[in-house]
Amino acid sequence: MDIKNGNLIEDNPTIEKPKQQVKLYFFILAIIALLATNVYYAIRYKNVGKQVEILNSEKSQLEIEIDRIEAELNRVTGENIDLVAQYKVEHDSARALIADLRMRLSENTTIDQADLLSTQQEIRRLRNIVADYKSDLEALREENITLKNERDNLQTSINEVNAQVRNLETANTKLERQIESASDLKISTINIHALKVKGENREDVETKARRADKLEIKFTLSNNPLAKAGKYEIYSRITEPSGNLITAGDIFKVNDEDIQYTKKNTIDFTNDGKEYTIDWSPVDYAFQKGTYTVILYTSQSVMGRSTIDLK
Repeated sequence: MDIKNGNLIEDNPTIEKPKQQVKLYFFILAIIALLATNVYYAIRYKNVGKQVEILNSEKSQLEIEIDRIEAELNRVTGENIDLVAQYKVEHDSARALIADLRMRLSENTTIDQADLLSTQQEIRRLRNIVADYKSDLEALREENITLKNERDNLQTSINEVNAQVRNLETANTKLERQIESASDLKISTINIHALKVKGENREDVETKARRADKLEIKFTLSNNPLAKAGKYEIYSRITEPSGNLITAGDIFKVNDEDIQYTKKNTIDFTNDGKEYTIDWSPVDYAFQKGTYTVILYTSQSVMGRSTIDLK
């Protein structure tokens, strides 16, 4: 109780009790609010942590995807190293995009959903670039294979044509040689006489070697429509009875072969069957007994041969 103005005043328990209850209610409400706040932040931070974990996981997946795309680009480039120059713009663009994505992912320890979405779009674009690049290179590879096959087929055709040309040239050369051979002058008849010179305009046929002064060779040529009329050089090869060629060392060529001869004369071939006469008057040479052989040549071939026996 209290004493106020000399009067005794007693405590009123009915007044103090409501005050205490109000304080208790406020205290309980404060505790509840604090608990609710703690729960809210706990849930919020837990969700944020989970989101960060998800974002980081997706970031790692993006890095893996970039690695895969770069590996694919490297493979395509490595397999088609000779074709890269034709797609340098696309190739350089893909390389720059890969470098940019790597830089953006490495600079952010955490990235938000918008960053992830942007990066995923870039990766899709990069994947399309690589796919197009690969497709174009594959198309070029197939085109190159086709062109190579066509080139090989063309080369085969060229080789076949060249072989045919060579065969024709060979056949033509053979034919030309046959024609040349057919056009060669050939002796129809030939007669050889030894002559004794008795005067300026007198010569008698002689059979004895010791009295002979020269050899006279008369011959006719076969008619040949392939032979051209005109002047021809006639080479005589005269062999004495011992088998030795009588020559001063003079040489002519027949089919690229060097051959020594005794004497050279020129005739005017008219292809009319007329008789030609050439003679050989040796200087400082005495005829011997035995058989002399005379072979007549043009510069293309042998015309004919004959012999004469001297006693």
